[in-house]
Amino acid sequence: MPKKHNYNVRLSKNPWHLLIIVLLVLGIFFRFANLEQKPYWGDESLTSQRISGYTDEDFQAIVLQGEEMKVVEIQDYQRPSPKRGLMDAINAFVKHGEHPPIYYLMARFWMQLFQNIVTTPRSLSAVISVVAMPCIYLLCWELFESSLIGWVAIGLLAISPLQILYAQEARQYSLWTVTILLSSWALLRAMRLHSKLNWGVYAVTLALGFYTHLISVIVAIGHGIYVVVHESFRFSKTLIAYLLASLAGCLLFLPWIGVMIADSQVENPSPGWSKTPTPLPSLVQSWLVNISHIFVDLNDSFVYGKLWIYALTSILVLYAIYFLCNHTPKRVWLFVCLLIAVPALFLILPDLLGGGRRSTPLRYFIPSSLGIQIAVAYLISSKINPGVNVNNWQQKLWQLIIVVIVSSGVFSCALISQSDTWWTKGREYYHTEVAKIVNPTDQPLVIATWFDIRTLSHSLAPHVVLQDIRPLQEVNSVGKGFSNVFVYQSKAALDYLLEENPNYKIDKTWKWKRQTTPVNTTQTTLWKLKIGEENY
Repeated sequence: MPKKHNYNVRLSKNPWHLLIIVLLVLGIFFRFANLEQKPYWGDESLTSQRISGYTDEDFQAIVLQGEEMKVVEIQDYQRPSPKRGLMDAINAFVKHGEHPPIYYLMARFWMQLFQNIVTTPRSLSAVISVVAMPCIYLLCWELFESSLIGWVAIGLLAISPLQILYAQEARQYSLWTVTILLSSWALLRAMRLHSKLNWGVYAVTLALGFYTHLISVIVAIGHGIYVVVHESFRFSKTLIAYLLASLAGCLLFLPWIGVMIADSQVENPSPGWSKTPTPLPSLVQSWLVNISHIFVDLNDSFVYGKLWIYALTSILVLYAIYFLCNHTPKRVWLFVCLLIAVPALFLILPDLLGGGRRSTPLRYFIPSSLGIQIAVAYLISSKINPGVNVNNWQQKLWQLIIVVIVSSGVFSCALISQSDTWWTKGREYYHTEVAKIVNPTDQPLVIATWFDIRTLSHSLAPHVVLQDIRPLQEVNSVGKGFSNVFVYQSKAALDYLLEENPNYKIDKTWKWKRQTTPVNTTQTTLWKLKIGEENY
């Protein structure tokens, strides 16, 4: 008879347990605090546009007419409305098969359900991120049969800066976190109970992962390696059941595979930036920063002055993995190590062998980060468990380490919740600064490209008007009727306007620049124009 688990979620009145409850409450608060405060970056605007039933071509056809458009008019194309129905949204998803549709369908229904309350799908991501907490508990219970480890994992997940950042984005990453945890739990449960129902649950969760993010395929490969090694490379009943369940999951995903094949844009699903040649030191710096961001994030790129932070977090992770491997059965440490290593290696090795930067985005690091958090949760639980016989000085040391880990996470999350921008916003990092300049002015016109118009509309005030002048054959009338004319980012539009309309001169120039990651630098320029003879 397979052993049945009783998912015990009770916590004692131990001070450590009370701390975990506090962290859980703080984690939920941080996910919703100032949710709409940070700039809406390019990928998020794509989410809003597609769930509203518009493709890039649709939006360009509207904006590239060169007409003046109010902020509200632009946002009409980023909110579901009766003008475009569900089939229009599905058509927009299908034309971009590299992004599976589950999250986007959920986002559309969410926006329709709360259309008078929410303006973006960020709140949906925050809600889903909260769901990830019981999911990691279930996975830890299957692995360790320990309520304490499950609760510590919840505490770490609750205050992880990585999790907070993607809980506040209108993208699929919080849902991806949930599907990774659920499919991993379902696999372990099916292997333990050996029932058709549980293998069916695994097949469904596997398909949900595929329909959420394509990198779920790599997570599934890790599952396959685990089952094969766990069964000692024998063609056992468990392996056969796993293969059938995996096949069922793939068959459920088959319709979207057809969409991807039909979509010419997905002949190579890797985005162009992923193949940009990148020096090895920059790759290593990105990996170190990504590891540290599981526990601490101070809104900076790799800084040599903070090398001690990267070193300490890396040592913590390595020791947690070492401790896990030396104190748990093979079935436990093998699963956690594969969850960490397989997704990471599938991204790192192509960068090392063929060049590129696939392994640098923090969001692609989510599967490995979950394995790391589980390993650290086991380590912490072992050190705070009063049943463990350790010396007094060791207890004090580990208490100090735990306080530092918790304090770093809480402090980072507090910074994130109060900041009006963060490094994850990339190209749109300085939109808040641009808004501070433009919004207070009277009758402002902002000239920008169609791509920037889409994202700027979420930062600028309703009275601001935007225009892409590049399609216009004459620009003599541009800016008439406006008291303040700005050009955002587009040097080509600025040169075109100044050349064709010599009455305009540059009045002021604002420039911002910072390195957001070891491989990315954001630079933003805003010009203010005036009519006059002098060029200041």
